[in-house]
Amino acid sequence: MKLNKVKKVMGGTLGAALLLAFPACSDDHYDILTGAEGSNKTIWQNIESHPEELDSLGMILKQVRVYTKEEDTKCTMTYAELLNQAQSFTFWAPRNGTYNAKQYLDQIEEIKALREAGQTEKADRMEYNIGLQFAQNHMARFNYEAEQSQQNVRLFNGKLCSYNAGEGVFNAVKLDATMPTIPSSNGMLHVLDGKAAFAYNIYDYMGDNEDIFQNVYGTLTDPEINKRTFNEGASTPGGMGEDGKMIYVDSVFYYNNELLNSCGAQIKNEDSLYVAVIPTDAAWTVAEEKTKKLFNYSTYYKYNYNPVNDDVDKAFTAEKTFSKEDRDSLVDYNTKRTIITSMYFSPSIFAQSFVEQYKKKDREEAKEMIANYAMYADSLISTNNSTFYNPVKGQLNPLFGDGHYVKASNGVIFPITEYKADPANTIMQKSSIDMLYDSNVGFYSVSGSMGKGTYTYLVEGDNWNKDIDISSLETKGYRYFSVPSRQTSAMKVFIPLQSLMSGKYRIRILLLPNRVDLNHRYLVEDKETGVQKEIMQNTKFFAAVYDDEGNQIGEQSPDITVDDNEVKTYTLFESIEIPKCYYNLPSGVNKCYPLLKLEIPGKLKPYRPYLKTQPSGLSVVKIFVEPVGE
Repeated sequence: MKLNKVKKVMGGTLGAALLLAFPACSDDHYDILTGAEGSNKTIWQNIESHPEELDSLGMILKQVRVYTKEEDTKCTMTYAELLNQAQSFTFWAPRNGTYNAKQYLDQIEEIKALREAGQTEKADRMEYNIGLQFAQNHMARFNYEAEQSQQNVRLFNGKLCSYNAGEGVFNAVKLDATMPTIPSSNGMLHVLDGKAAFAYNIYDYMGDNEDIFQNVYGTLTDPEINKRTFNEGASTPGGMGEDGKMIYVDSVFYYNNELLNSCGAQIKNEDSLYVAVIPTDAAWTVAEEKTKKLFNYSTYYKYNYNPVNDDVDKAFTAEKTFSKEDRDSLVDYNTKRTIITSMYFSPSIFAQSFVEQYKKKDREEAKEMIANYAMYADSLISTNNSTFYNPVKGQLNPLFGDGHYVKASNGVIFPITEYKADPANTIMQKSSIDMLYDSNVGFYSVSGSMGKGTYTYLVEGDNWNKDIDISSLETKGYRYFSVPSRQTSAMKVFIPLQSLMSGKYRIRILLLPNRVDLNHRYLVEDKETGVQKEIMQNTKFFAAVYDDEGNQIGEQSPDITVDDNEVKTYTLFESIEIPKCYYNLPSGVNKCYPLLKLEIPGKLKPYRPYLKTQPSGLSVVKIFVEPVGE
C-alpha cells in the first residue's frame, strides 16, 4: 500500500543512508566444550537429531535465508547452513508445541507465492523479518557457557537480552527441564520452553503496529522518502544483454531515508536510548491540522535582501512565483517532515545531574526514569535541535498525551492517541537576536547615510556609567544606533526576523539607557556655576513589521519612552500575526524574511543647539521573538 505520497519542491537531499549494522561479536565468549554427548556434531546437526522436539524449528531454519542487513537481498545461505558452519554460536531453540511455529511456516509459503507473483521486494522484506525477529532473536555469536550466571547477551540481531544459566532463564523464558544442554562442535544448543519475545526498537515498533501508524510509518517507508538506489560499484557484473545493457549476477542496493537522516535520532540503533513521541492515526489529523497552519506559504515571494535605502518596497531584489500545486506540495511536505523529524529526544542531553543518575541504573530501570523525567521536564531539546516547553511547570506536558508509554529495546515510546500539544510550545521556536553580530542587522539609516550601527563593550573605569546596574547582562555590550546632534529627520533601524513560521509572535527588545555609556550622556554647562549638568534624554521610538513585499503587517507599536536609569525589556508587540511562512523555503529562495523597523521620528527629536557633540539614539542589546500560544 502506498501512503502519503509527498511531491517535493525542496532542493537537494539530506545526509547519507542509515544502515542497520550486522552484529559481529560479543564481549562474552568461551571455549567450546568437547567430549560431551552431541559435541562432535554442529548445532544444526543436533537440531536435526532431535526431530520430536525441534523439527518445527528445523523446517523454518532450512527455508529462511540469512540477511546481514535489510537490503542484502542476494544472500543464499540459510540459517540451517549457517549453524552448520565452523563458527562459534549459541542457539536457544524453542521446543515443538511451545510456540506458534505454524505462523512462520505459513509466512514462508506466502513468501514463495509472492516471489512467483513477481512481488520480490515484499517477499524479501517478509523473509528478512522472520530472520530478524525469530531466528536471530534466538542465537548469538560465540559460545555462552552454561555454567555462567547472570549475563547480558548480544543477540545476532543486535538486541541485548538477559541470560541466567544458573537459573535456567533466557530472555524471560525457562530452559526446558527435560532436555539437557547440548554441547556442539561449533557452540552450544539450549532448548527453551517457549519462544523468546522480540524486543522491538522504535522503528520496529512502528512497523509492527502499522495499522495504527499508517501516517507516520507510511511516510517513512514511502519510496519517495525511503529511496532504494542501485550501487553499481558494489554489484557484480555478468554480461551484456540483448539490449546492450549490463546484466548483473549480484545487484547491490542501499537505502537512504532523508527523514530518518534529518531527525538526528538513530532509532534503529540498539545501543542508543531515545524517548519517542509518535502520533497514532487517531492523533495524526489534529497534529497535521495544527502543524499545517504554521506552513502557510504564499505563491509569491520577494527575496535577496539588499537594501540601498530605507524604502522597504525595494529592499528585496529578486522574486519567485510558485504554482498552487507546488505551494500545496511544499505545505504537505514540510508539515509531515516537521511532525516526523521532531518526535525524538535523547536522554544524553537531559539535565547533566539526571544523566549521571540514570547511567548508574540497569537499562530497564533507566527507561522508566527517562520516561518520567521527560513527561515533567520544564523543557526538552529534540534530536533535531528544537526546544519543547512544558506550559505548566511540574505538570504532565501535554506533548505526552495521557502519559501512557511502552518500552522498546532502545528507549520508550509514547503512542499518542490525542494530540494536545500547542505548536507555540513545541514546533514554533523562540529566537533571540543578539546585536553582537553585524549579520543580525539589516541596516540603519539616518541623515541620508546607511550603516550597521556600532557595537560597544562597557568597561569599568573606562566608559561604563556605574549609576546604571548592568549585572543582568550576559555580555556587557550593546549596539548603538545614533542620531547626530541637530538632526531632525527620522532614524530607522531594520532587523531581519529570520525563519519565522506563519503564526502569532510576541516581540520584545532589551534596551540600555543611552547614558549607561559615559560617552553618550547629555551634558550642559551651567553658565553661572560652570558646572556640567546631565540632562535626561527620554528617548522615544516606535516599531513596525513589514513583509517581503514591503507591506506593513498589522499596526505599528505605541510610542515607547526609554527609561534613563534602568536596563529594561520592552514589549513592542504582545501578539502580531505573521501571515506568510518564511521557514524552510525552497532552495534558492534566500535572504527572505519580515523586517522589524525601529524608528525615532524626527519630530520627536527637538533641536538643541547646545548638544553639538552629544548624539541621541538607541542602545540595543537583544530582540526576542516568542511564539504566542493558542
